[in-house]
Amino acid sequence: MDSALIPALRRNLALFALAFAAAALAFGTVMLTVPPTSEAAVPSVSDDGLIPPVTNCEFLPTGDVDSCTVYR
Repeated sequence: MDSALIPALRRNLALFALAFAAAALAFGTVMLTVPPTSEAAVPSVSDDGLIPPVTNCEFLPTGDVDSCTVYR
């Protein structure tokens, strides 16, 4: 291996490690400050202490609300 190539490889490796560490730090900071929120997350508990009911009417034809499933 050429002796002039080794410092260039070492520099590239150091730059990659620095960029990876910066990206990991930025990602960790974002995840700690503003974590992702799922759309399927259960809303907060209501005043009576019960979780509000959720209806599932996704696969029903329009207007067929009598067949919806209500989950609690």
